[in-house]
Amino acid sequence: ALILETCRKMRLDFYPIFLTAFRTGMRIGEVLALRWDDVNWRNRYILVQRSFRNSRLTPTKNGKTRKVDISDQLYFALKRLSAQRKEEALKDGLGEPVSIIFHTKGDHTSQNSVRNIWRRLLTKCELNYRKLHTSRHTFASMLISNGESLAYVKELLGHHSIQITVDVYGHLLPTENRAAVNALDDTPIRTPGATTQKDKAVTL
Repeated sequence: ALILETCRKMRLDFYPIFLTAFRTGMRIGEVLALRWDDVNWRNRYILVQRSFRNSRLTPTKNGKTRKVDISDQLYFALKRLSAQRKEEALKDGLGEPVSIIFHTKGDHTSQNSVRNIWRRLLTKCELNYRKLHTSRHTFASMLISNGESLAYVKELLGHHSIQITVDVYGHLLPTENRAAVNALDDTPIRTPGATTQKDKAVTL
């Protein structure tokens, strides 16, 4: 939240890029390769089909296309950006806005440009440096902490197998939930010497 708010104040033009990274868990190359026709406004998801790195478009890391759900905050941020791009296109005498969502002068924004802004943001926030890829781990960790399944996280991240997701994020799963296992018991157990007003059994 601190990083995003700082970006909004320092470099508003880069805010949608970082918001997309934090809200979708997409790799930065995948974010920069997004086109407007990859966004399904009606069903609120992004179709991740390609990546942009070293000045060229490539398939995703595992070579597969995947759907990533869009949060409400990201949905409205992208809607605002879409309207802004259409206004820019009209002002420049273009029939349609540039198809690349996060373009720089009509072309794909380089990863180095994004990383330079990222470094400046962390410095401004007085945070120790960590790679931009950390936003992907933040996304996954928060979902798991909120009770989402590893299977769902695996699909969003585009991991080749569930084992990769387990290896990276399995330690975040709760290791014990006594209330859940107690619900499996057939009969409550009476604690020796313990009684209630109606002399009911007290469960351990």
